[in-house]
Amino acid sequence: MNTSVVAALIAMIIAAVTMIGLRRLIAQNAAQRHQLGLVAAIFIVLCCTTLLDEQHNYVVKWELSLIDLLRQTTMLALISFGAAIVIIAGGIDLSAGSVIAFSASICASFMVLLAPEAVNQSLPLGTGVIATAIAGTLIVGLLIGSLHAWLITEVGLPPFVATLGTLVGLRSLARAIVESVTQTMLGGARTQINIADRPFRELSGAISGTVWNLTILVAVVAIVLWLLMSRTVTGRHLYALGGNEQAARLSGIQTNRLKWLAYSISAVLSSMVGILSVSQLSVADPQTLARGYELNAIAASVVGGCSLQGGVGTIQGTLLGALFLRVVIDGVAKIIKTGADVYEGLIVGVLVVFAVTFTKTSTSLSFGNRRLFKGPLGWVTILNLTLLSAVMTALLGAKLLKGQIQMDAAWLATVAAVATLCLLLLVRSNLKPQLKQILGVVWAVGVIGAVIGLDGLYPGAQRRAAVGMVQRLGGSITQDEDGSINADLGGTECHDADLKRLLPRLKYFSKIGSLGVNNTSVTDSGLDAIGKTFQGSQTPARVNVTGSQVTPSGVRKLQRTLDGVEVLH
Repeated sequence: MNTSVVAALIAMIIAAVTMIGLRRLIAQNAAQRHQLGLVAAIFIVLCCTTLLDEQHNYVVKWELSLIDLLRQTTMLALISFGAAIVIIAGGIDLSAGSVIAFSASICASFMVLLAPEAVNQSLPLGTGVIATAIAGTLIVGLLIGSLHAWLITEVGLPPFVATLGTLVGLRSLARAIVESVTQTMLGGARTQINIADRPFRELSGAISGTVWNLTILVAVVAIVLWLLMSRTVTGRHLYALGGNEQAARLSGIQTNRLKWLAYSISAVLSSMVGILSVSQLSVADPQTLARGYELNAIAASVVGGCSLQGGVGTIQGTLLGALFLRVVIDGVAKIIKTGADVYEGLIVGVLVVFAVTFTKTSTSLSFGNRRLFKGPLGWVTILNLTLLSAVMTALLGAKLLKGQIQMDAAWLATVAAVATLCLLLLVRSNLKPQLKQILGVVWAVGVIGAVIGLDGLYPGAQRRAAVGMVQRLGGSITQDEDGSINADLGGTECHDADLKRLLPRLKYFSKIGSLGVNNTSVTDSGLDAIGKTFQGSQTPARVNVTGSQVTPSGVRKLQRTLDGVEVLH
């Protein structure tokens, strides 16, 4: 097993043990404990990514990695701040992604209306045009927030329904506006608008490649909102509104005005991100821009410590939540390399569930409280979580640990399922909390030992499986004096499917002398599988395909793939 995996696992254990002690010595309240935990979690993810990334981008290309991470984090942080204030006030805003796309379209449309020739010919727009477009877009964002507040306070719609309406409708409206404006001003309907003005694009650092503008902007917004929420009467009233709206109203607080403020801040910040998105991407495309961003914003807020019941949360915690979310997504992308975006939704969903679960009060979801998995429903939940752990490990584990361990997805899933089951049974047990914490550390050390031990046994198990498979097919495996393995399937009922199941196991032999599939039903597909399996690793000295169903072109392809292999045909 690769030592980097061991180091990563040990780092997790050390961090967990340290956190158990530090949460009592340093943090005096739940928010501080949560923020401290996020800092430790960010550090652990960064360390694990550095160790598991084959290219070690965080070390070798640290400056580029930092710029990319900050760029993604700052954009997410801005909309997360708005989502956090709405959640603290007891509401929910599902429209952030659509507001971003709508605002980007409005900003670009303003520029087309004010300077159509400049936009059409990619000429400079001028400071006045840019300033007017930005100001108009921010005003539109304020109007959207005011509409949300009116639907909630005067019409009486639930926040979920009010913001769901704009989530669905704003993209269609944005596309209609873009097509109408481009048809009128540019002589042809378009579904997107391209903006190439250099000063405008430099607002997001798109030309110079820096992130200082975005970082300073987020820092200023964070400080202003932190002062609002923690140092003003309005901030205290927002917390009171989310904690108990009826009590807040009876105490004389203007709850409707506070809701208007919360939803307006959220919409204006989303409009700001829409402007920056056009600046960064140089295109306003209402159909694809910022899809799913509203869920990422809510996720960052919840991970940062905001309670969906309202009245709980901080700006600094939300900033850490956004950073943690982006660090995890960026880490997966760096480790998996290809197709990492497929798992982004899965990662965000799991993080939200865990965040909501573990930010509950200690009295309701304490580590030592049996109510978490009580009764028949508790057993069903344990089964669900065990299966979920196995499935996620099978899908992600082999990709994340590729090149670091030898076990395949099935073995990893089995280890994850057993480890998860043992942990959940420990949580469900009636032991004292202090003893559970000690056993939790023992469990973690045991998991590390099991992974290391099984990873060492895996190659031998695969070699024995290969021998058994060859014998079942009627062939034989022999060993030469120099240690070379000869796998002879000649004259057997071996088909392409049988060969494809056998080849991954043959890779665990240190040296393969010959592979015989002569006088079998193997075709070019099986020959192609031989090339893919041994490409970049130990190559068989000889492959005998005499009397099989392979073609000369298949033989030539194998010889090109495996340099130096002797093919008998």
